Amino acid sequence: MKRIYILISLMIITGVTFAQTADDALRYSKQYFNGTARSAAMGGAFGALGGDFTGIAINPAGLAVYRTSELTFSSNLNFNDTKSLNLQTNTSLNEDKYSFGISNIGYVATNKPRIESEGGWKNFNFAIGYNKLNTYRKNARSNAPEAPTSLLDVMVNNSNGISPNSLNSFREFLAYDTYLIDVVENTNNEYEAITSEILNQSQTIDEKGYAGEFLLAFAANYNHKLYIGGSLGIQSIYYKSTKVFSESILSDSDSDFNDYTFEESFKSSGVGANFKLGVIYKPEQWIRLGASIHTPTFYSFDEDYHSSMASNFNTADENGYSSYFSESPEGEYSYKYRTPLKATFSAALVLKKRLILSADYELIDYSNAKFYDGDNGEDFNGTPDNPDTNDIIKASYQSTGNLRTGLEFRATPNFSLRAGYAKMGNSFKVSGVDDGFDVFSGGFGFRQNKFFMDLAYSYADIENQFVYYSTPDFASDQIKENNKKHEVKVTFGFKF
Repeated sequence: MKRIYILISLMIITGVTFAQTADDALRYSKQYFNGTARSAAMGGAFGALGGDFTGIAINPAGLAVYRTSELTFSSNLNFNDTKSLNLQTNTSLNEDKYSFGISNIGYVATNKPRIESEGGWKNFNFAIGYNKLNTYRKNARSNAPEAPTSLLDVMVNNSNGISPNSLNSFREFLAYDTYLIDVVENTNNEYEAITSEILNQSQTIDEKGYAGEFLLAFAANYNHKLYIGGSLGIQSIYYKSTKVFSESILSDSDSDFNDYTFEESFKSSGVGANFKLGVIYKPEQWIRLGASIHTPTFYSFDEDYHSSMASNFNTADENGYSSYFSESPEGEYSYKYRTPLKATFSAALVLKKRLILSADYELIDYSNAKFYDGDNGEDFNGTPDNPDTNDIIKASYQSTGNLRTGLEFRATPNFSLRAGYAKMGNSFKVSGVDDGFDVFSGGFGFRQNKFFMDLAYSYADIENQFVYYSTPDFASDQIKENNKKHEVKVTFGFKF
C-alpha cells in the first residue's frame, strides 16, 4: 500500500491539527469481514455461502442457510511488525506490537414450520451477535538524521503576523511558551526559531482501537432455492493515537539549545447504525449466487485531544531553569459522519459436498464519505478557492472494488482444509498513489457431533509513505512505512 500526502495545495500538513481529515474518512469507512476463523481462513468470501456468522455481516441472506441453531465464540492474536525507512538518508527503525482480543460472538436460532410442505418456506432464522470489523493497532518509530528543515520553521511561518496571545494553543503557542520561537524585536509580530542549525529528528506513533458491529438479523429459506435476509447493524469505533516528535542538536554543536519534544494525543469514539439486505439463489445444488447492499452507516463521533511541548537548554536562565514545559487545554469536538454505500456480488461452487470455491466482489465509492453537523455549525464544505474536508475527500478518493476468494476442501467428514486470498482495491484517484494491498490466509476446521473448532492464520503487508510536515515551500524527509500484519484466530462453536 502506498499512501503519500497529496493535494498539498488544498491542505497544509503540520502534524496532527485535531481536525477531521480525509484520512479519518478512510479509517472509519474501511472494514474487513473476518470475525470467525472459518471466514478469515477463506479470505472473507462468504457472501454466497452462508452458514457462518461473519457471512451474515456480508450478506444477511446467509442466515437462512442454517439448518440448526448455533453458538460461536472467536478470539484472535495479532502481531504487527512495522519498519520505517527514511527514503532520503536510507536509515530505518523497527517496532512491533502484540494484541489479543475477541473477534466474534454469535447466536443463531432456527425456526421450522410445524408442518413442512414439499415447497414453500422451509425455515425462518434469527441471529444476534458481534463481529470485529477492523483493528487500529500499531507502534512505529522513524527518524531523520541531520534534517535540512525543521518543524520550528513551520511554526514560525504559521505564527508570523499573529500576536503571542492569539497563537494556536495546541501548537504554536506551546513553542512560544517554551522559548522555541520568539517575536523578533521591533517587528510587527514576526517570529524566529531558537536555532537555525541542522537538527536530528525522530518520531514515535502509538495507535490502538477497533471497529466492531453488533447485529440483529432475520432471514427466510424458500424451498432451499431462494434465501432472503435483512439486518440492523449498530457499529462502534474507538481510536486513540499518541504521536511524539522530537528534534535535537547534532553531537558537535555548541548551541545553548539542546532538544525539544512535541507530543500530540488524540482520541475518537463513535456509534452508528446501518441496514443490510441480501439474497442468495441456488439455480442448481452445486452453485450459489448472492448479492447484498449495505446502507451508509450514520455515525455520531466525539473527540478529545491534547498536546504538550518540552524544551531543554544547556544553560540555566536567571531563575535557574534550563527546561521548560507547556501544555494545551483539553480539547473536545463532536460531529457526524456518513460512510459510503456498499454493494457485494458473490458466487460459490459446492462440489459433491467436499470442495467449496467462493468469491465476493465488493463495490464502494470512498468519495461519497461525508462529514457533517460539526460543533459551531461546521458543515465541512468549502469553496473552490478554500476547500474543506468534504471537498478534499471528493477530490482524493474514488470508487473501487475489493475481491475476496476462498477455498475449502473436506479431507474427511470431520476435518477441512481452507485457503483464501483478498485484494483490497485502491481508494485514491490520483495517479501514482495506491493504497491497495493483498491478504493471504489459510487454516483448518474440525467437527465432531455438535461441536466444531476452526483455526486461521492471515498475513498482510501494507506500505504507507508520509512526511512529518509539509508546506508549499518545503517538507520533511519522506518516510516509507512497511507494516507486516500477522493474525491467528480460533473459533469454538456448538450446534443444537
